[in-house]
Amino acid sequence: MGYYMSNMFNKIEGKITNAKIEKGVEKLKKTSVDDLARQLEKIDREELRKKISELDTKKIKDLNINIEAIKRKLSQDDIDKIKKLAGNDKEMIMKKLDELT
Repeated sequence: MGYYMSNMFNKIEGKITNAKIEKGVEKLKKTSVDDLARQLEKIDREELRKKISELDTKKIKDLNINIEAIKRKLSQDDIDKIKKLAGNDKEMIMKKLDELT
């Protein structure tokens, strides 16, 4: 029973996470860097760093997230936006993306 519940929770969490990723990619493509920066000001960057550092290939697999499919959707302009928005965290974020693929 425990494994079933855990597996079901991972599937639900994965669907929610995938929907958030899709929405984030869409927002990244349609929104200016300045507008995105203003939206990011409302987010606790330390909490965001923590969540990013917790990601590993097992977690990504458990959540059924296809990093390669996400990366294919991102243009070089999108990557440049991510780097600009990440500021001092850009090396950590880009390294994490590389680790997960």
